[in-house]
Amino acid sequence: MEHCGFFDGGIEYGQAEFNRYFDNLYESGIAVNENGAMNYPIAIGKGQVTVGAGFAVLKGFFHYNDSTKALALAPDASLPKIYRVVVQLNIAQLSTKLTVKAGAAASLPKPPDLTRTATVYEISLGQYRVDKSGTVTLIKDERPDVKVCGAIRPKNLGEYAAAMKEYQRRWEEWFAAQQGTGWRNIYIQSGAPEGAVSGSIWIETER
Repeated sequence: MEHCGFFDGGIEYGQAEFNRYFDNLYESGIAVNENGAMNYPIAIGKGQVTVGAGFAVLKGFFHYNDSTKALALAPDASLPKIYRVVVQLNIAQLSTKLTVKAGAAASLPKPPDLTRTATVYEISLGQYRVDKSGTVTLIKDERPDVKVCGAIRPKNLGEYAAAMKEYQRRWEEWFAAQQGTGWRNIYIQSGAPEGAVSGSIWIETER
């Protein structure tokens, strides 16, 4: 069956159509500010973390947090454990939310696995160790890691990237061939070129 959209005039579109559209355009991930800082900054407190504002795309659905949210990290009575702070999509519940997942308490604790099924999809913002006293320590900021989170980014850029690489190769090949030719020569070298005429270009490299 073929599908199409979005057209005006008596045609209704719903979750499936919008989700299909955005899931084919963007990889799941979180937004990045103009200064390069990733969304959802996390501050550590006693027995908790506080997650700041952020926007995320998960399999074509979105999550938006416009204020800080405190998430409790309950300690084990005797052994440390590692939590993951995640943004979770639950299609069956029609929701996206900030939440935490606890790994098993152990002398050498490991982080919990992310759930990625047809109905639940999670991205991880970070791993945090909680000892028996409730002290929280950052293990790893996972926001830059594209395997578990990463930035929102376009899909299907393989051909574009290959084309840009080929254009760069051709330009460098042409540029190198221009050295020492024509009346306005181009020199790429550490020392001053000999015999250069007025108007020549000298790009000085490190010695």
